[in-house]
Amino acid sequence: MATATVALVWDAYSHYRFSTAIVLAVWLLSNYKRVLSFVSLFDKTSAKKNDQLLTQIHNKWFDLSSFNHPGGPVALSLARGRDATALFESHHPFLPRKKLLQILAKYEVVSKEVELQCTLMNPRDDGSPYDWKDIDKDGFASELRLLVHDYFSDIAKKSGVSLNQASKATPARWLVVWSFLGLFFASLPTFIQGSWVFLVVTPILAWLAVVNYWHDSLHFALSSNWRINAWLPYLLPLLSSPWMWYHHHVIGHHAYTNIGHKDPDLAHAPQLMREHESIKWRPHHLNQASFSNIFFIWSIAAGLGLNLLNDIRATLKLTYNNVVPYERASSLGTAAHVLGRLIYIYVTFLWPFFAFPILKAFIWATVPNAIFSICFMINTQINHLCGPCALASSSNFYKHQVVTAQNFGNGSLFCYYFSGGLNYQIEHHLFPTINHCHLPALSEGVKRICKKYDVPYNHVSGYKEALAEHYSHTIKMATKPQT
Repeated sequence: MATATVALVWDAYSHYRFSTAIVLAVWLLSNYKRVLSFVSLFDKTSAKKNDQLLTQIHNKWFDLSSFNHPGGPVALSLARGRDATALFESHHPFLPRKKLLQILAKYEVVSKEVELQCTLMNPRDDGSPYDWKDIDKDGFASELRLLVHDYFSDIAKKSGVSLNQASKATPARWLVVWSFLGLFFASLPTFIQGSWVFLVVTPILAWLAVVNYWHDSLHFALSSNWRINAWLPYLLPLLSSPWMWYHHHVIGHHAYTNIGHKDPDLAHAPQLMREHESIKWRPHHLNQASFSNIFFIWSIAAGLGLNLLNDIRATLKLTYNNVVPYERASSLGTAAHVLGRLIYIYVTFLWPFFAFPILKAFIWATVPNAIFSICFMINTQINHLCGPCALASSSNFYKHQVVTAQNFGNGSLFCYYFSGGLNYQIEHHLFPTINHCHLPALSEGVKRICKKYDVPYNHVSGYKEALAEHYSHTIKMATKPQT
């Protein structure tokens, strides 16, 4: 009897998946407050109540625990126990420099008792790669800030909003975001039913949906409402756990782009690939440029790499790729994080084995993940790991963001939408909290300022040239260094 009941339920579910999805969607909308309360458990970056939030900025310590940050507790808590100078510099493009420093000064640690508690989670995280002396008077940085201030002042006045609100997603951008999300979710019933066409279509739609909202959201660039930025990534966490992404991407990669032993993107799989001189050369790197090797690594990078192996290693070691440490979460937070990863494993790898014959199940569990992962790698490896910028550097933080990045296909709608705006990588690294929809308009001004200060502005025509640049760099890094 029990077996027959289970079979009946499963048969009903199999025939009415779409109806089930609609009922679930209605329930989620009607109980959204409970859902958001539960989802917030997964976000372990929320500021701790009644706890000190000590951070170091420009060699001074600050206690920000009582600061009601406009960007919300998530953004603020990324600075806890770190040298947050780079985060501070790149996340506040609008406020006048003098006013910004005046606000910060209110929270400076002056108590000797509190000062004794001021320690960095990682002693090497001291802001040393950059020379911050006289940064307030730096012409390059000042003109960049003036550029964005003037651009968004016009938008803010016309729309009757603040500069911060003006820099987030426009109604047109939200239409793009919801359109891609809608197309992806609309494709799921056919994908789940085993359509061979949607075996390819659905993961591409998943990529378009994720890259056009998820990345901006976790940079606090989607909305001026911090809750939307914090919670919406949990709708489709296919690239990584949002918790890990903050550490890997926002804290690590953006602050220390292409700096060895500081940028976690340089050491995702050093045993398999060597894309930077800071990675120890191994004999098997000689074959890293083979198409079979690249295809294999690119196929598993997002699914097995970012979502599982890197996550497990970071959770156990409390440091992402050995360069970005973080605090141990509460038991409830850890349980929520693990639950989130188990759900990811089920919905991306396991469910086909309950729905299809073994061969088709294996195809459904691997091919969509591979397609999604390859889309991710195509749009990320060409931004920093290429000849002109992979080994470039500058002691000036803002110039460093420019010389270590490469734009591609500027002006191309295909490049723009397929990369989610990542083809304006230089502007994104200079202004990470500004939504990608504004970057094309800012690019000409950035290019002009770079030319004035003799800062290389790396740009190639499109994917073909960008991929060729990256491949040439991969070949170069496969060669054993001369001792």
